[in-house]
Amino acid sequence: MKKTVCAFIGCGSMANGHLNSLIKLWNAGCHDFDIAACCDIIVDRAEDFACRFETILGHKPRVYNDLASMLQHEKELDSVAIFTPHINHHTSAIMAMEAGLNIITEKPLGFTMRAAKMIMDKAEETGKLLHVFENYRLAPAERSLNWAIKSGMIGKPRMLLWMDIGERKWYWDWRDHLDIAGGAWTFDGGVHHSDLFQYNLGDVRKVTAAMACYDNIRYQDYENMEDYEQAVLEKRYAHFRQTRSLKTIDPATLKEPIEATVEDTTTAILEFENGVIGTWVVCRAAPGKVDRSNVIYGSEGAAFWGEGIYNCKQELEYPLNDLYDKFMESLTPEEQEMYFPYGLQDTLAIEWHQHFAALNGIRPVEVDAMTGYKAMAIPMAIYESATIGAPVLVQDVMDLKVEVYQEHLNKIAGII
Repeated sequence: MKKTVCAFIGCGSMANGHLNSLIKLWNAGCHDFDIAACCDIIVDRAEDFACRFETILGHKPRVYNDLASMLQHEKELDSVAIFTPHINHHTSAIMAMEAGLNIITEKPLGFTMRAAKMIMDKAEETGKLLHVFENYRLAPAERSLNWAIKSGMIGKPRMLLWMDIGERKWYWDWRDHLDIAGGAWTFDGGVHHSDLFQYNLGDVRKVTAAMACYDNIRYQDYENMEDYEQAVLEKRYAHFRQTRSLKTIDPATLKEPIEATVEDTTTAILEFENGVIGTWVVCRAAPGKVDRSNVIYGSEGAAFWGEGIYNCKQELEYPLNDLYDKFMESLTPEEQEMYFPYGLQDTLAIEWHQHFAALNGIRPVEVDAMTGYKAMAIPMAIYESATIGAPVLVQDVMDLKVEVYQEHLNKIAGII
């Protein structure tokens, strides 16, 4: 393959995962890429990333703290990777495409549906690739369960139950602020889950939802999280997640409380085009036992995430490891290499490899613009339904016919 020359826009915590995955890809033997530049408003973060890339590339990517400057000076780029806060996705992507570059962007595709539509329209206008990071579906377990469902192991799918319930007291920087994130975990992480829903069951037709904020106070753990940006530079940014509950740490170590402006709870009924009915609950205000039970029931059995396939006798007929073996046996060597290039199972590395392959005309990316757009439309439909107190058609959300929840966000982003 021709080498793809890429730049990082945003060098925060999520970008760190991508950096590590690119290192894995390089060390596995894939040298089909180069990183020419790293850009972040905090120049020290971009500098840190550039130094780490230098260890594998043999040269140090150039460092910028301004996207316009980077686009002006970097003339050899093929694509840019966007890891900014959600509110900046559309401005960054549009600027890059106007400069003639392809896009690979973190989910969600846009801050709002209107913002995402602007990105898609620009991609169509310029003819550039628009690739959305939706890596959950690329995991071996997800591939195996999808294969089992599509192969008829549970019969005809009937019902989805998706619980994502627990408590979070730690402060998650910009993600806890509506005017930057666009929504809480239902949107930020939920878009991964909604992508799994459409991957396994097809399109969602209608959403009926409610939402609440039961506890909007967050805390930084003083001992582990004295300063967020410094923690990122020191590669200990994940430690702040230990502040799950005030009962898990010494309250004397806490900084002053921070007020979050996003919801912490949503519950939704999803009606799929194929007749499946789903219940999806997301809550970060639930002390006690965490519930991450995820299951799709069919006419002949059920697919339990983390377990495998149960038959009608309530027996675990195919544990997940066995299911993975059967899935791999069903693939040709070429298909195995396509799903897991260089034998890698790191989902971000796989997604990057898909990007390089697409730019070389080998095969299209799996999560293209429309797939990413549909994935974010489901959580946005939840917010819209909860806001107006009525069911919402997902297609109406995609067509920008329902934007009550998003009206404020669009104004904040300068879109309307």
